[in-house]
Amino acid sequence: MTSDLPESLAESWQPIGTRTAESSVLLASVTAETTLYEPIDRAERLSAISASEIPIRSLFAVTMTVSPSLSDLGISPGSFFSTAAPKAKAQFVDTLESEGVTVEGTRNTLEFEATNGAAGAWFVLDAGFPVESELTASGGDRLDAEAHVAVWPTETSYGMAGGTLPLEDCAPVADGDGTTDADEPRVGLDADPERDRETIADLIRTVDIGTGHDAVE
Repeated sequence: MTSDLPESLAESWQPIGTRTAESSVLLASVTAETTLYEPIDRAERLSAISASEIPIRSLFAVTMTVSPSLSDLGISPGSFFSTAAPKAKAQFVDTLESEGVTVEGTRNTLEFEATNGAAGAWFVLDAGFPVESELTASGGDRLDAEAHVAVWPTETSYGMAGGTLPLEDCAPVADGDGTTDADEPRVGLDADPERDRETIADLIRTVDIGTGHDAVE
């Protein structure tokens, strides 16, 4: 299980579900347990905007369990990181695309220092969330977005965290009778990329991912 959100985020974000996926790297099986978070404030809830199950403004944290343990394979997480990081990013991209989000490519790859002092990789991806065409200024069916995924070695495994954010505003969504209700502010979207990037950075730099222990055989 992933640890709680950092104190700076815990009062404004809430978990909306956990997903488990499995993959393989060399002789090891990797189980990734992803917890997805959305803003608590009703004005920030975005389920009415996009057809994706992943909110366009979201945070996530992942606990990775490796079996058999990397130590049993004679591998340290740090020495294997150059192979593990792209694999973890690819798995994240697959998750986004399975929920209808398009990923157009990696805009940037950065190095950063994780909470445990390890050197990690931070990927910034160009993305598009599916929306009704009347909600976008261009009339297209995708809302421009950005996805961040950071990966770093822990003592015996890997940590992973990040989030998604909108890059453009979205028109208010009409309710069932074709009108919008001023008392229901959640249906609009005002993009604030700099604020959202700072929120994602706060998570990545402060989250404590699980215990870092491998699976017990």
